[in-house]
Amino acid sequence: MATTITNMISSKVISNLDTYNYTVQTAALHYVSLVINEIPPSGITITIKQNSTTLASTSAPNIAQQVIQLAATTNCAVNDVLSVIVASSNPSDGYPQVFKGILTIKQGSLN
Repeated sequence: MATTITNMISSKVISNLDTYNYTVQTAALHYVSLVINEIPPSGITITIKQNSTTLASTSAPNIAQQVIQLAATTNCAVNDVLSVIVASSNPSDGYPQVFKGILTIKQGSLN
């Protein structure tokens, strides 16, 4: 399953394993970030991609932790696809509302 994000102007709350895709509207630097709070012991991994090329990836440890964050800034052309993939090797992570994250995709850099 994949979720298409349109008109990304600000942050979006997510709480499900999924692939979140955004098609770039303006050629420019774009900042992509996902912060997940209150992660139970799990197998969650986060990957940020641009046109199927991995920009950054991280995995949650197998112990409970408060926050996991991943971010990348990349130069994009019109119609590039930025994807944030939240996956897990642990079946218990597949239930809705197991975690809560803030996904941000915006034109520009971190600053």
